[in-house]
Amino acid sequence: MNWRLFDRLASIITLSVSVLGLLYLLTPILIIVPISFSADRFFTLPIEEISFQWYDRLWNSAGYLAAFRNTAVVGLTAALISAVLGTLAALAVVRGNVVFGRSVSALVMAPLVMPQIILAIGVFPVVASFGMIGSKFAVAAVHAAVASSLVFTTVSASLRGYSPNMELSAMTLGANHLNTFRHVTFPMIRLGVLIGAIFAFAFSFDEIIIALFLTDASSVTLPVYMWNEIRFQMDPTIAAASAVAIVFSLSLLSAVAVLQRVGQAKKLSVEAMG
Repeated sequence: MNWRLFDRLASIITLSVSVLGLLYLLTPILIIVPISFSADRFFTLPIEEISFQWYDRLWNSAGYLAAFRNTAVVGLTAALISAVLGTLAALAVVRGNVVFGRSVSALVMAPLVMPQIILAIGVFPVVASFGMIGSKFAVAAVHAAVASSLVFTTVSASLRGYSPNMELSAMTLGANHLNTFRHVTFPMIRLGVLIGAIFAFAFSFDEIIIALFLTDASSVTLPVYMWNEIRFQMDPTIAAASAVAIVFSLSLLSAVAVLQRVGQAKKLSVEAMG
């Protein structure tokens, strides 16, 4: 059997499948972005005339602007809470050697793998009993309960990438636990915390099911507002909002990629010094 020919055929098949998968994932973007520049009042392709009217309407829409603000507030709050809780959980499991560490890890990751509709149904009566339906903080807190798993993952990976001997050396030289964390541990994991927080914000930015249960007209987030717009009226303004959301999400992913490269370079430099 000609193994060189077999390897070449396998490479061609792998590349073809990858390209098809990428095109499948990009199809919504390739459709929604051109529609957002259409002068037509309906969703039609190909577009006959380019216009920025839908972006102008988006910019001057009080409803969309309020939804963007609510989404930013909820997302930043969720990212902050997730960064704290996820980091503490990672420190406890990876550095604290807690009893039943695997069970604790599974418990932390459980909200991420649980169907969001079940989580939303479960938290609704709890939030309602505190009279917090429509509270942006309540939405952020529930989002943080899920997104903490993302921070836990990135911070755990950062901690496992460095030897605990560095922290033990600092304590041997007289540093207490707080100073060791401030000057040794946190500098090692801060990129992991930041990347996890970005992932948490991205999750909150796109999440709709939990937000549908917990928001009202004053706290509606962008995905919920867009869902309501689709239900009651369809014009390319929603395509413009979708295009803005796509650009923002891609910007977050680009920031994560840059931070990962910076973290890898820093790790290599530390290893070289050691």
